[in-house]
Amino acid sequence: MTSPKAGVVIRKATAGDIPRIVQIESQSFKDPYTPLLLMNLLSLYPTGFLVAETHQGILGYMIIRIISGKGHIIALAVDGAIRGKGVGSNLLKKAIEYFKSRSAKGAWLEVRPSNNSALKFYGKRGFQPLHIIKGYYGDGEDALLLYHNLLS
Repeated sequence: MTSPKAGVVIRKATAGDIPRIVQIESQSFKDPYTPLLLMNLLSLYPTGFLVAETHQGILGYMIIRIISGKGHIIALAVDGAIRGKGVGSNLLKKAIEYFKSRSAKGAWLEVRPSNNSALKFYGKRGFQPLHIIKGYYGDGEDALLLYHNLLS
């Protein structure tokens, strides 16, 4: 794939996008979401389930929601072939805009402590470790809860 710098459009996901999202999910996570779970999340969060797309197709996606005045990034992933080209940054920027437009005071997400690339990605963008959630993942690995204050 060529560099997606120009021409990335972020739009609401549709049911027709789920097969491509499953592919990205499978290459991105140890415990990928199933197509059924992704369809349920699309139904639950239709305005917060977004894809990044170019003429090449869907390059990444994210699922976000607001709970108790704070934004939660349920998932954010980019096709492995184009990571590091700005697609994830564009998605995260859109998430922060979404949260701020809904008066969220902060944003959080869970990440595996072993996922060094995600820790570096979010750390560079203002997310800080808040605490550990023991045994969070299906394989027993803990999660690190990262938080970003949106008021500062």
